[in-house]
Amino acid sequence: MIKLLLLIIAVAAAMLLGPVLVNNPGYIKIIVAGYMVEMTVLGLIIALVILSLVLWILAFIIRKLFRVKHVSFNFFRWRRQRKAQQAYELGLQAFAKQQWPQAAEWLNKASADSFMQTEKQMLSAYAEFYAGNMQQAEQQAAALVEDDNNKRFVQADLWLRQNAPAKACAVLNDYVSADTKDKSLGQLYVYALQQAGQWQSLLQLIPAVIKQNWFDKPQWQQLRFAIYPIALSQLSQGAGFDETADYWQDLPNKERKSTAAVIGKAWALAKSGQTEAAEKALVAQLALDELPLALVYIKQIPLGTSVLKLRKQAQHWLRDHDSNGYIYALLAYLAEQEGDKSHANLAWQKALQYEPSLG
Repeated sequence: MIKLLLLIIAVAAAMLLGPVLVNNPGYIKIIVAGYMVEMTVLGLIIALVILSLVLWILAFIIRKLFRVKHVSFNFFRWRRQRKAQQAYELGLQAFAKQQWPQAAEWLNKASADSFMQTEKQMLSAYAEFYAGNMQQAEQQAAALVEDDNNKRFVQADLWLRQNAPAKACAVLNDYVSADTKDKSLGQLYVYALQQAGQWQSLLQLIPAVIKQNWFDKPQWQQLRFAIYPIALSQLSQGAGFDETADYWQDLPNKERKSTAAVIGKAWALAKSGQTEAAEKALVAQLALDELPLALVYIKQIPLGTSVLKLRKQAQHWLRDHDSNGYIYALLAYLAEQEGDKSHANLAWQKALQYEPSLG
């Protein structure tokens, strides 16, 4: 708005003064060291405009040649900015090469210039962390702008990297909400809650995870299995699984129907002695394409002798997929539950034959 106002004033002044200068050109005479310059007032104005244009072009060329963001005519300031930019470049190179002490040193020097200050502080915090300078890393993170996602992310992430997920959660608890659109911050909070074992808070966060699309479809498909089986089995300890519990009812309907959630439900049922109900839930939900993700959790469910229906399901899959190692691994687990070690060993050998990664 201010620029527009200044432009209007300039145009109005030109319209008013232009005819006056044309009709009354005036006369200016300058003598310096024996040299004499004579021109009209209008000629002087035109010369000043041309000089300003030349200076602007020179400044533009300097910015491109020396890759500086701003051109300062204060020599010492320009020199300081140039040294800071060189330090930033060297710091980035050292960071990429994982030369952490050198990266931290150069990035700290680069902070002498305010250009990209946030990025410099973030990188410096991680460089100090990997260099083993925890206090300096925390200071760099604390120096970031208050109530900024970047500050919260770096502070929480540094705690996670120190295997202190509860402290990471404390940084984010009052900051991440259902309205948080920053995917990186939302993802970090989910990982922090998961590693801290704060399952109740994590399950309450699931609607926000879905609403804000913090994870893409393949990511969330895998993460479900890392969350629901353990979370539901842990939260239902002692009292057994309760479908009226808040942690279950607060989940979106689609999530409650997912295979990962059903495995958690079955795990909780089996731990409370309801092995037949647990097996029934697994048979009704388990799909072959999800078996690679589900198997590690199914093997921890104490089904005991309630495995007949699940074994029939596995054998049915085996008819059309006789080289699927995960099916043999499932059969090995079912045989173990019944105490049939010989069949369990045979099935496990088949599993390793077709899927060596299971070993």
